[in-house]
Amino acid sequence: MTTPAPPITTGSFQGVLHPHDVARILNLLVTGAPFANTLSQYPTSRSAVAFPTAKPDRPQWLGEFDPIPVVGLGDDADIVGVCKLASIVLMSNESVSDAGINLTTEFTQLLQDTASAELDRGVLYGEGAPEPAGAVAAALPAAGDDLGAAITAAIGSIGDSGGQATHLAARPSVLAAARDFRGGTGEHLHPDGIGASYGLAEVGVPELKAADVLVLDQTRTWLIVRNDFQVDQSGDAFFDRDAWALRLRGRFAVAAPDLPKSLRRLEVADARRAAARPASKG
Repeated sequence: MTTPAPPITTGSFQGVLHPHDVARILNLLVTGAPFANTLSQYPTSRSAVAFPTAKPDRPQWLGEFDPIPVVGLGDDADIVGVCKLASIVLMSNESVSDAGINLTTEFTQLLQDTASAELDRGVLYGEGAPEPAGAVAAALPAAGDDLGAAITAAIGSIGDSGGQATHLAARPSVLAAARDFRGGTGEHLHPDGIGASYGLAEVGVPELKAADVLVLDQTRTWLIVRNDFQVDQSGDAFFDRDAWALRLRGRFAVAAPDLPKSLRRLEVADARRAAARPASKG
């Protein structure tokens, strides 16, 4: 069960924002973005992160007195630069000073409707600077005649490459349709969700397009977060509107440095059968 973020109170905005207040806002931003929140977080203090991709030669079996071979590391690195996401949120002086207004609810909703949604869109579909390089375009394809067959192909290909598929990410409507899919006698084939039928945790991601369904190894797919996330406030910037201005600035990126082990985009051959055939029981 996810622990809820500590509340943001009116006191957070009536004085200087303290580091723990900024951490709360970053937590609200990321947890409001379902896809970004699924990924393993990789904090950094740099503008780019280098993921080593060494693939050393395998050792050899040797007979007695055989010389031990010197193996090559085949070392390389995948360089991922972080990209800045920023916005200004206006809070009326009434909302800041009136104890009868639930400021936490109001601010959380603003983050989810704006910054959190854009964080997910950027890490999914960003086209490169100034946006991140999106995960959907980078993902390797996994094809099948229906959704179940494509999921099976994705799990198998990730496993054959050395990873372990953990999550299924899709639009909530796609997951709901798969849950309602019925067999020939009217029984639900995936009453607990199609992800559960194939051993995957489902993640409903509103920013995903209906045609884009992802299978990923959470432990090998990263949300890079630079540790200079800032929330600056000013009571003067919008003096004519009687409002406080909160400026959010963060730098993020998504990384899957070893794609064969981490990420697949499903390709379903027949859209009419997209919901899925029954999962194999063995």
